[in-house]
Amino acid sequence: MSKTSIGIGIIGTGTIAQAHLRSLQGFDKARVVGVYDVLPDRAESTARQHGIPSVVNSLDALLDLPDLDAVIVCTPPFAHAAPTIQALQAGKHVLCEKPFASTPNEAEEMVLAAERAGRFLACCSARNRYSPSQLKARALLDRGELGDVYHVRYSQWRFRGRPGHHIFPQSTWFLNHARAGGGAMTDIAVYMIDSTLWLLGNPKVHSVTAQVRQFTEEPPPAGVSQDVEDHLVLMVQCEGGKSGIVETAWVSNMRQADGLYIFGTKAGLRFDPLTKISAQRVPAEDIPPSPHLGTDVYRAIEEQVLPGSGQGIGHGDVTRPFVEGILAGKQPFTPGREALEVTRVMDAAYRSAEEHRSISLP
Repeated sequence: MSKTSIGIGIIGTGTIAQAHLRSLQGFDKARVVGVYDVLPDRAESTARQHGIPSVVNSLDALLDLPDLDAVIVCTPPFAHAAPTIQALQAGKHVLCEKPFASTPNEAEEMVLAAERAGRFLACCSARNRYSPSQLKARALLDRGELGDVYHVRYSQWRFRGRPGHHIFPQSTWFLNHARAGGGAMTDIAVYMIDSTLWLLGNPKVHSVTAQVRQFTEEPPPAGVSQDVEDHLVLMVQCEGGKSGIVETAWVSNMRQADGLYIFGTKAGLRFDPLTKISAQRVPAEDIPPSPHLGTDVYRAIEEQVLPGSGQGIGHGDVTRPFVEGILAGKQPFTPGREALEVTRVMDAAYRSAEEHRSISLP
């Protein structure tokens, strides 16, 4: 008899774990059966708050729980690979928080562990795919309504939103490269890179060019050190002449400059609200006399394709779909192989910024 509900274990019970637990509240397809954290008091508090039956003192003990089917890895980035691989080797499905891994080699090991174990591995760097606007955009793309999508531009700026400082002041690890793996790129752009490649149709990336900057004019609070970037801009060049540009920052001195734009050979999309833009030929008799106009003149036709306003271009719920994928026996919508590609792009971006050149990917 097939299962109708799966048992979930939570590894790490910090801020992001609470978001996953809120998503699972009242969801009858999953039950959280245990939690583990290197900070036992935090694990105990989380278990009490959410009615979780087991608090264990080791990862081995969590993986030994008899009704455990899958885990969600909610540790800081430097501690993603080891528990992910151990859980997969123990026969558990894994949803790993972003960024997926510290290096492409780590990411490759995680993906291979999943494939050898025959278990699903998904990653939260694909959260934005689940937003209503991006789901609708991808549906239009898959139906061919945009033609060949050849360029995506994605900008997301925080006026002041440096974690460990302006926001989440308790989480100063965001500012530590050894623990976080990076700054604005691993915190924000990781989502944007994933969406950009996904909306391009996941083409092979040939090269990456990037620049990063730390906003030293406004340093973190006294006693807190920072060795990661506040600002990032990168470009990917992909097979088939496709390209993408991603821009983001924790500290920007900018407002109302966010945007996500998809360029296709038949039509384009502008987000928030999601609007399809296509070309309509102007009849010859309606073309105004002008020495600058030829006989092929077009006007832009704009159509809002997703009802409502304030749709945003950000996060959707990645937790419940992970569970539903496992129950259906289908690879989750956010597979580890695609998270590996995002990791490769991020690694190349940091090398590009450091070496002041474009980095080719094999």
